[in-house]
Amino acid sequence: MSTATPTPTAAKTNHIGLEKSDYQGAKSTLCAGCGHDSVTNHLINAFFKSGVNPHKVAKLSGIGGSSKTPTYFMARAHGFNAIHGRMGPVATGVKLVNPELTCIGVSGDGDTASIGMGGFTHLLRRNVPMVYLVENNGVYGLTKGQFSATADVGTKSKGGEMNPFQTIDLCSLAIDLGCTFVARSFSGDA
Repeated sequence: MSTATPTPTAAKTNHIGLEKSDYQGAKSTLCAGCGHDSVTNHLINAFFKSGVNPHKVAKLSGIGGSSKTPTYFMARAHGFNAIHGRMGPVATGVKLVNPELTCIGVSGDGDTASIGMGGFTHLLRRNVPMVYLVENNGVYGLTKGQFSATADVGTKSKGGEMNPFQTIDLCSLAIDLGCTFVARSFSGDA
């Protein structure tokens, strides 16, 4: 029987000496299975693996369920929760005032494609150097599921109504306005 004391293992750090826990934020209050938490976990992993200094990041959001996402990652980063539909103009201001900050904005389909469409299109048109994530579920989830402007035509709501309107495709719009990088994914993709 060995009496040797096991040596403690060093915590795994990235190339700037931070642990993964340094990229976490508050505990999520979102429903279990919500795609927003998957997005948060991928952001934490990406920032950790990339070795981004949290003090050099500005996290921005608008209003809605998606606006909670920045609370759940990088607690030591700068953060600003803008008024409804105004995350794009605020992000533009952040980059003008401090172009050295890595700017990441998280907005929903309602916040982006409805009340925020004007700010969103001008942000794209100016090609503001930032990451703009749209958490798009096709509904206004916090107000009980009305269709957003990104809902597919013919989609049926829980109440049985059919969406008669064509969808606004935010990725196509971004490409049309000259955005230099556009991607689409599903929050359940691992």
